[in-house]
Amino acid sequence: MTQSTDIQTPVFVLDAARLRANLETAKRVREEAGCKILLATKAFSLPAAFPMMTDYLDGTTASGEQEAIMGHESFGKEVHVYSPAYTKAEVERLTEVAEHIYFNSLEQLDRFADIARNA
Repeated sequence: MTQSTDIQTPVFVLDAARLRANLETAKRVREEAGCKILLATKAFSLPAAFPMMTDYLDGTTASGEQEAIMGHESFGKEVHVYSPAYTKAEVERLTEVAEHIYFNSLEQLDRFADIARNA
């Protein structure tokens, strides 16, 4: 282990070899199951690692507008978004960055279906 007094703390350290091994597992599962695998940006929002991940994953899933924007801008593949509540303006903005918007109720679907459908 290398020790350095030049490293500013706190610091986030990513083990790229372990991440790549996990991504290889995800890729194998994706291929064998014939499914898509999305990165949950709520659990792992490290855009610096996204370029390493795009060859293995199909896109991102977000729990709100800011995560959806990050997935769109930094990951560059499919973006799925879910939130327990949306405003009309938020749904309008989400149609610009997300391929899939999940609604929490039939009432939400009725309220925002035309906006989503016409995007």
